[in-house]
Parts: sequence; C-alpha cells; structure tokens
Amino acid sequence: MDRLYADHNATSPLRPEAREAKLRMMDLGGNPSSVHGEGRAAKRALEDARESLAQALECAADAVTFTSGATEALHLAMESAKALGFGPVYVSSVEHDAVWSYAVKLWPEAQLIPVNKGALLDVEWLGQQLECQAGQPLVIAQGANNETGTIQPLNLISTRVRAAGGALLCDAVQLLGKVSVAQFAGLADWLVVSSHKIGGPMGAGALVAAPGIDVFNARAGGGQERGARSGTENVAAIAGFAAAAAVACQDDAVLAYQDLTSQTRHAFELALAGALADVDFVSHHVRRLTNTSCVLADGWEGARQVMAMDLAGAAVSAGSACSSGKVKMSRVLKACGYSDTAAASSIRASFGWSSRIEDGARLAELYLQAATRAGRTLSNQAA
Repeated sequence: MDRLYADHNATSPLRPEAREAKLRMMDLGGNPSSVHGEGRAAKRALEDARESLAQALECAADAVTFTSGATEALHLAMESAKALGFGPVYVSSVEHDAVWSYAVKLWPEAQLIPVNKGALLDVEWLGQQLECQAGQPLVIAQGANNETGTIQPLNLISTRVRAAGGALLCDAVQLLGKVSVAQFAGLADWLVVSSHKIGGPMGAGALVAAPGIDVFNARAGGGQERGARSGTENVAAIAGFAAAAAVACQDDAVLAYQDLTSQTRHAFELALAGALADVDFVSHHVRRLTNTSCVLADGWEGARQVMAMDLAGAAVSAGSACSSGKVKMSRVLKACGYSDTAAASSIRASFGWSSRIEDGARLAELYLQAATRAGRTLSNQAA
C-alpha cells in the first residue's frame, strides 16, 4: 500500500492550488524590487498575494510582512519588542524552540509561564504576575502547541495582557487553517503564520502587526517589505502561500477539515486505547486541535517508535521537526510535569487536508504491529 503520511504539523503536503500559483510565478520571473516590466509584474504579484493573505487573516494588507518562514517572523517580532522596550517578559514554557531559544537570548531574565499536564497555560498565574509588575510587559504564547495540539485561551490571555498595558506575541502557525481565523484575529500585537503548515510551499511566512505596532529591521540590506525586512522576497513561494490560505481559511473549509481530522484521530486513538493498557494521550482532557494526537507509551523510546513506524510505511514524529533530523526528549512534556522516561517516550500523529478517514484505523493497525514487535503487551481482544 501507499505510505501513510501523519506528520502534517511538521509540513502539510502541497495543495494543488498552491502548486499552480507557485509554478505560475516561477514562469513569470522578475525581481519585485526591479523597475522594469518584469520587476513590476513580480511586484504586482507580490502585492496581490499580500492582499489575498490579509483577507484570509482578517487584517489590513499593510500589516503583513512577508518572511522566509515562521522562525524569521518570530525573531523579527521579538527584535521589534526588544527595540520598543517591552518588559518584563513572560514566555510560555511550551513554546517552539524557534521562540524559546531566541527569547532566552534576548531576555535572560524572562519568566516562564507554567502549564498543566495538558500543556495548557496557567492564565491565573500570568494574571497575578501582570497585576503586580511595572513597565510594559511582553507575553509570548503559542496559539496551539505543535506537539500536543493544546489550544491556548488566547482571548483570556490577550485580555489580561492589554489590561496590564502590555503586548502579546502569538505563534499562530498551528492554528491557521485548523480553527476559524475569527478565533484569533486581532488578539495579538504580533501574529506569526507559516506557508508549509497549511499546504503551501516551504520558504514563506508572515508577520502580522497590529495597528500602531512597529516592525523593526535589525538586518542591513535592501530594505524590502517597506523597510521591515531585508532580502528579496520569495515571490513564487509567497504566491503559493496566499493561494493555500485562500482555500484553507474559508469557514466551510475549516469545518470540513475539523470533521475529517477529528474522525481520523478518533479512530486512531480508540483502536490504541482498546489494545494497549499502558498507552495515554497527552492533552486529551483539554481543548486541542482536531488533527493532533500525542501518544505516550512509557518506556518505549519515541525515536524507536518513529523508526518502527517508518519501516512499517507510516510517517509520524517525536517532538517537533526543528532539530535537523534529531529525535530527542520532548521539552514540552517535561514542562508539563512528565518524567524523563515519559518525555522520551512520546510520538505525535498529525493528520491534515490530504488525509483519508480510513488513515486513522490503518495507522493504529501499523502502530499495534510495531508495538507487538517491540514486545509491548496487547489485550486479548486486540491479539
């Protein structure tokens, strides 16, 4: 049978609409900073993509700064917050490494926002800190966790931050196309999204700044993106990004996505729960993305699970796809209070727009076969 792809939170396969838009721009050519006809055509395509993405994100077009991806956009936002003098700084303890490592570098004194077993932020703790602080606080919080799928209460967080006169930076990479844009639009001062997480091409991301919030360019160069970001824009990838967002962010498309992925994930988790007594699902008791299942099989190393599933013909992951192919203990699960052994024994299955409902049951079958080969005990019913 064909390989089963269940790693959409790392990269979602290219949508046909995005492929077509990217190829069309590759054929067009031209540098959007050039003044000749080809350059002007590329500039028009770039601005058309900006307008299209802004419409999908329910923001003004001039609020969108295109980048090479989410990592650059996140760093640009943090550098802007630093330049504006925001502080003290509070960082979610389950942030992506792209945020975590750079935030600690910029603000060694940054405080970590604790989370519960389901990776849900302690909003009450944050509120108490904000009430007794001086200055203009900066809070950095994901919209949804890439490993566990936990959806953070952005509305509550945003309300607390703004009441304290602070700013919110939100990594919304895992929210885009998976929940309605209305649930997070306008809640953050800096919002970051990424192309390849929704079926667009790799190499494109965007930073959305709220009205009155500046984006500071710390890197010398040509001053592209209205001076906010130097470097020639990847117009072909950006065009594909906008095309993917135009499809993925429609309300009916989001509902269809949620219906498909929730059924697929339910079948996967139901089969595993009925066959393995020692399996658990992180964040199953909190609101999470419908496509994400974080499986915890204590004592069975996540790296071995991923390799066993790969050999069986299925792509899953352990932790986040941010370590150049390395599989290591989940820092997110450690922050949630899990032991070292447990944090090293998780995998993530994430479904997406190209998944089929039957993929859940098939993935469970492959997982149980791998578990049997690894010496895990199955129930009599499953056996």
